Amino acid sequence: MSQLTYQHTGRCPICEKRSNFTAKEGWYRDHLFCHECEGGSKPRERALMFAIRTFFPDWQRLAIHESSPMERGASVVMKRLCAGYLGTQFFPGVAPGSIHKGIRCENLEQLTFDDGTFDLTISQDVMEHVNRPDRCFREVARTLKPAGAYIFTAPTYKSQVKSERRAIMHGDYIEHLHEPEYHGNPIDPQGSLVTFRYGYDLPEKIFAWSGLNTTVMRFHDHNIGVIGEFTEVYVCRKTT
Repeated sequence: MSQLTYQHTGRCPICEKRSNFTAKEGWYRDHLFCHECEGGSKPRERALMFAIRTFFPDWQRLAIHESSPMERGASVVMKRLCAGYLGTQFFPGVAPGSIHKGIRCENLEQLTFDDGTFDLTISQDVMEHVNRPDRCFREVARTLKPAGAYIFTAPTYKSQVKSERRAIMHGDYIEHLHEPEYHGNPIDPQGSLVTFRYGYDLPEKIFAWSGLNTTVMRFHDHNIGVIGEFTEVYVCRKTT
C-alpha cells in the first residue's frame, strides 16, 4: 500500500457516515477520497452535497434534474433517496428528449423540459465544457420553478479576474484559442474538451445571461473532507 499524503477523520456530507478521508497523492481534488461513499467521493462532490443540504434540507422531496451524473458520490445518493430525481446525459447525434441506452438525452443549451419543471438543477464540472454557457444558463433558469436553484461545480481560477474562452465549437469543426485541454467524461473515453476557464467574474456573467442571483461557496474544511483546489460551489437562485 502506498504511503498516505493525507489522512483525517470526519463526517461525510454525502453518505453521512463517519469516515477516514485519505489521499495517496497531493492533488486532493482528484485523490482525496471518502471510502464510505458508494464508489468513493472527491472533495468537490462533498462540497456540492454540503451546499444542497445547507440550502435545501428538504431536497429528498424536491424535483431534481442532474445533468451528466456520475456513478458515485452525490449522484448515487440523490438517485436513491429522491423520488423526483432525474439524471440526463448529452449524447451527440441523439434526439434531445429521447431515451438512449436507458438514459434520457438532454442538451443544456436547448432543454426539452417545460417551463418551471424543477426545484433544483445540478451539474458537476459540466459548465467548463459547454459551447454556449449563456444559452445553458437561460435554459436552466427557464426550467426552474420560482425560488428554485441551479447548484453546480466548475473550476474557478484564482489568477483570473475575467473568464477565458479556450475553444469554440463550429459544428464538427473546433477552433482552439489555446492549447487543447480535456477532462474525464463518464460516457466518452476520449474525454471532454475544456471550452472555458472561469474567473471571478462568473457570477456577474450568470446574472447577465439568466437573471439568476449567485452565491459562491468556497471551502477549506478538514472535517467534511473538502480541501485543495477548485472546491467552489455555485448556488444560483431564481427569484421570480
